Amino acid sequence: MAAFNFNAGQSNYTGEVLGDLLTLVAQENETYKEGLIHVKSGIQKKYALPHVRLGKIIQDHVATPVSSVGEYEFAERYLTPEDFMIYLEFNPRDFEQYYKPFQPTGNLVFRELDPKVQATMIRLLMEQEQEYINQAIWCSATPTEHAKISSSDGSVAAGATEIGGDAEAGPMKYFNGAIARVLMNAAASTTSEDAKCGQVNIAGTGTFADGEAVENELYAMWEATAPKIRKKAGLVILMDYKSWDAYNKYLSAKTMKYNDNRKENEHRFQGKRIIPMVALPNDTIFMGVFTTGVDSNLWMGVDYVNDENVLQVDKLQNNSELYFFKALLKMDVNIVRPSEITAHIPFKYTAA
Repeated sequence: MAAFNFNAGQSNYTGEVLGDLLTLVAQENETYKEGLIHVKSGIQKKYALPHVRLGKIIQDHVATPVSSVGEYEFAERYLTPEDFMIYLEFNPRDFEQYYKPFQPTGNLVFRELDPKVQATMIRLLMEQEQEYINQAIWCSATPTEHAKISSSDGSVAAGATEIGGDAEAGPMKYFNGAIARVLMNAAASTTSEDAKCGQVNIAGTGTFADGEAVENELYAMWEATAPKIRKKAGLVILMDYKSWDAYNKYLSAKTMKYNDNRKENEHRFQGKRIIPMVALPNDTIFMGVFTTGVDSNLWMGVDYVNDENVLQVDKLQNNSELYFFKALLKMDVNIVRPSEITAHIPFKYTAA
């Protein structure tokens, strides 16, 4: 068999394959595919998420306006992508079906693999990482903030998702995910920088006893959400699968005695879409505007660490058939308008 070789003998990547990797990291996960997050790429250091709050800016028509009447407050939240690395080792023979058709015949050594085939192989290598990225968007927390977060009863239950803990693919400690951001904002002093864009409305904490408890909380959250937010087209309800299953079972029993179990109840509450999320911890519900557009209340910033060594695929060592895959990436997540989010979160945050 001719020698396996990625990228015409170069271990560093640019162009099509590198672009495909960044798209994969940002978009091939549950949160993006459900249309819940706006992705901003190419953030080298920091990206500002501006917020303007206007007060009484209307006054009587007079020759000289009263300057003290108008109220205008400007605040910023930020995306500051932090470094992390994806690394794994693999045997090229596992992917032989993808590259073998491109090999020359005879004794010639294989020289170049089509970029589209390379991208396909990288996607296969990255498949498990998407579960990590998806969970990290919601459940990451830096070590400093992780130490301040616990479940609402003061501990983390066995087997429960821990904010800032370890996912199956790796530690969720490199940036603060959406839940950590929400908890930090809700606990912030009203005069702090974090609260200048408003504060998240925490409608409830703790666990749900059954589907009826989920429905009661949905009504409480709906009533706690301002009518002007309820009317927004992008408003959705995000819910973990444990809560959705309990609510779905409750709806089935409530609707009719002999329900057809081949049909699923409509994923809606008060006309708004309910999206069950694998990434959310048990007993977690969010109500807010989450889209892929700039109007989304959840943004993700991604970038390469540099332009030269961001992605490497090369032989592990000279006497080995194994190769290694290494990707150096940067990522951060933040909420934009905290006051427009209503949440039920089974965690508490103890500010320092």
